[in-house]
Amino acid sequence: MASVLLVTGLFLYQEHRIAGTWGYSLDDSWIYATMARNLASGHGYSFNPGEPVAGSTGPLYTFVLALFYLVFREVVWSAKVFGVLCQIGSALAIDATLRAALPGSRALPLWAGLLMGVSPALVWSSLSGMEISFTMLLVSLGIYFHVRGRPLVAVLVWSLGVWLRPDGLFLLALAVIFGPVRDLPKRALVAAPLLLAYFGFNFAVDGNWMPQTVGAKAHLAVDLEERTWNLFREWAAIWGIPYRVTDDLEMPVLLLPLLVIGAAVSFRRWPVLLLYAIGLPLAFSLFREHSGSHKRYILYVIPFGVTLAVLGLHAVTRRLRPATGARLAALVAAVSLIWLFGYTARQAETHGWNVQNIENMQRLLGEFAGRVTQPGDRIATNDIGAIGYFSGRPVVDLMGLITPMEPLPAMLTKYRPEMLIVFVDWFHRDALWDPGSRGFVFVDADTTNKYMMVGAVELRHNTICARDQMLAFRRLELDDPAPVPLLMEVR
Repeated sequence: MASVLLVTGLFLYQEHRIAGTWGYSLDDSWIYATMARNLASGHGYSFNPGEPVAGSTGPLYTFVLALFYLVFREVVWSAKVFGVLCQIGSALAIDATLRAALPGSRALPLWAGLLMGVSPALVWSSLSGMEISFTMLLVSLGIYFHVRGRPLVAVLVWSLGVWLRPDGLFLLALAVIFGPVRDLPKRALVAAPLLLAYFGFNFAVDGNWMPQTVGAKAHLAVDLEERTWNLFREWAAIWGIPYRVTDDLEMPVLLLPLLVIGAAVSFRRWPVLLLYAIGLPLAFSLFREHSGSHKRYILYVIPFGVTLAVLGLHAVTRRLRPATGARLAALVAAVSLIWLFGYTARQAETHGWNVQNIENMQRLLGEFAGRVTQPGDRIATNDIGAIGYFSGRPVVDLMGLITPMEPLPAMLTKYRPEMLIVFVDWFHRDALWDPGSRGFVFVDADTTNKYMMVGAVELRHNTICARDQMLAFRRLELDDPAPVPLLMEVR
């Protein structure tokens, strides 16, 4: 626990030093925060108050944040504390898993817990405001029960995980299928109630069996050459094999051969460990081209890989003399922890810049939009999180997470938003250049209104936003003169 708090303290120090405040390192985190605030404030399960939408990937995490908001009237620190507690819980669960699997060993389970606890990628996750650490806790608890020979409890825990990540269906399917055949109906019956409740909840909210974010982000396709190969390269980068200059190598590379050995010695007993550790990128590639920023969609392989690697190291040391095996285990543990601590400073600084970017682009533009619009005015944007939270205005989502996506001009005509806040090159086909104002102009589908720039924010050091510059446009009549920009910031 002390090691987790130490590394967490470094991340928080860099967050406040660089950003000058406390916040989230992803804009998506503010989507959760907005929906949680609305739910806690009596506006229903919605992003725009009173407009029900399954716009949260993890309904269960939204409920937890709503409870925090109800009690504390804020969602940043409560989410961070909850994330850190989940991080500690995950580390303890993997430590307990290896104690159960290797009853004669104390050092190796402790090493596994440290790998989980001080992993920079997982510490970043715990402070990100996303559902990642909560999901990681349920994944790790499921591993513990699976290894302890309690498959029904593992299935129950992993079924609950689907309420946090819909791709948890893959892990759940493995847990149900791979086990004693005679108990398969029991495992299926344990999973069924939570799954049916999950699908039923989403359908009751807005008529879709899955969260709307799944339909917006996931696109089923079999593309071995591009998608699958890319996901496996990103998976390999988690285990220390880079393929891009910018890759963060989340775990030490020496774990990979140990993972292979551990898989070989444990597959007959616990096949789910290997099948998930290597199968997640394959399954994910059927729906997405990449694993997201910080590889956050496939980080859940880490507890499986750590468990297998420790089993592998144990198998190797058993075949050596006791003294030699102890020295080898100590060397591997020391090198791996030095590797992780070496990446900690870099990841902590990146986290700080992530928060700075979101605060100084999306939050700043959201607060600006709230000042220059009236209650009830709509804002159309391609990043809805912080802009929606801090503007206090209903949002038209141009990317389809909470609003059915149509061509931009059609959406401008349909919803008549008062403001448009976008990365212009995402909509370059609809952007017109106005020589008079020397700026971009957008026109709605029926050519009754135009949108001209009233604000802009540019980031000097961008680590997380999709573009360095984001522009704000105001709705005007076609013959109105160009407005004077009210916000021009370089941060």
